[in-house]
Amino acid sequence: MKNVLILGAGISGLGAAHVLLRHKCHVVISDLHDKIKDLKDKESLSSLGCKFCFGSQDISLLEDIDTVVVSPSIPRENKVVSEALRRGIPVISEVELAYRVTKAPILAVTGTNGKTTTTTLLGSIISRSKRPFALAGNLGISLSKEAELVPENGLIAAEVSSFQLEFIDTFRPCVAVILNITPDHIERHHTMEAYVAAKARIFENMGTGDSLLLNAEDSYTSDFIKKAHTEVCLFSVEREVREGAFMQGDMLMIRRHRQDIPLMRTSEIQLKGKQNYEDVLAAAFLAYEGGISIDCIRAAISDFKGLPHRIEFVRKLKGVSYYNDSKATNVDSAMKGMTAFGKPVILIAGGHDKGTSLDDFMECAKKYTKHLILLGAAKKRFAEAAQKAGISSVYLVNDMKEAVQTGKTLAEDGDIVILSPACSSFDMYSGFEERGMDFKKIVNQLN
Repeated sequence: MKNVLILGAGISGLGAAHVLLRHKCHVVISDLHDKIKDLKDKESLSSLGCKFCFGSQDISLLEDIDTVVVSPSIPRENKVVSEALRRGIPVISEVELAYRVTKAPILAVTGTNGKTTTTTLLGSIISRSKRPFALAGNLGISLSKEAELVPENGLIAAEVSSFQLEFIDTFRPCVAVILNITPDHIERHHTMEAYVAAKARIFENMGTGDSLLLNAEDSYTSDFIKKAHTEVCLFSVEREVREGAFMQGDMLMIRRHRQDIPLMRTSEIQLKGKQNYEDVLAAAFLAYEGGISIDCIRAAISDFKGLPHRIEFVRKLKGVSYYNDSKATNVDSAMKGMTAFGKPVILIAGGHDKGTSLDDFMECAKKYTKHLILLGAAKKRFAEAAQKAGISSVYLVNDMKEAVQTGKTLAEDGDIVILSPACSSFDMYSGFEERGMDFKKIVNQLN
């Protein structure tokens, strides 16, 4: 790589630029809009010779370019990407770049739900060991920028998305997990088959000496096992596994090379629920495979309180509990949110429609919701699906304030009101974080 075009001037693109400039590359960053908030960072890159091109993107950007680095938001259909591929110019993601420049082993996490919790917990575990490490990837932190700084004796905890895996070439983690696969991002990948294929690329280059961890209960696991050319281990909260991690009663276990290693009981963990126990098992297994001691693993898990916007308790008012699950941006995650309490809830859902099937979601809502409150661009399609499923108590609202107020009005002593949208937030907010913060603000203003 000598002359590199970076598409996208976000965290990923700017991080990649710093790395490439350190490697004496000529770098051009192209974006439709100049939304760079850190002007000092922009000035620093410019002083190092980076060129910025803002505005419409044309194939003329490819002149003299030998490599294109795409940010996660850039699809294969982008005309510059399409033309680069037609010309045989390599197109890679920042994840691929990170692998090429780092000396440290990569512990990689992907899946539809639970990636951030698992990766963040994994980072917390590694930090206990005092080994050099980086926690980055699909977390709002540039993986390549961080990974290059980690020495050979360190470890990298990397969250990787299907968008990033779509454009890898040689990327090879030493340990990887696919937490689960459920319908998501169909608007980007177009088909479920393409989405699954993108996720499967995480183990495409893994081989002898590497370890792949898969969900024993996931419907795609058997196909992944057939395609993998590396050791496959399993994790499960339902049953024992031959190699991997599992729950035995209320005890979390790691099983490696016929040796059972008790971790801790669920009562010793601050995270609760099946999804969280799966995430803990995955993080513990990856850390153990990375050489982290069981004592460090136990201590970090015990202290870990979880992340905001994931079935996060907000407050209790007049006997009604309010929970923020804004991170539930797809139907599977929202189903976990509405079923987490073992009784029917008042559910606030809707937002930017991902176009996935709502059949299972509405059957679940029929059983686990007392009232369904819908908002955002998806509310009409959701309402139609609810009616088809026979859900009678459905309310359409205009904004989050009206949604929360409706929930309060409908709630009785002992009820739970939860925001678990089953949609992304981009019709009304900049991201799930802003949506969750708005929900919490409105809830905390109730009286």
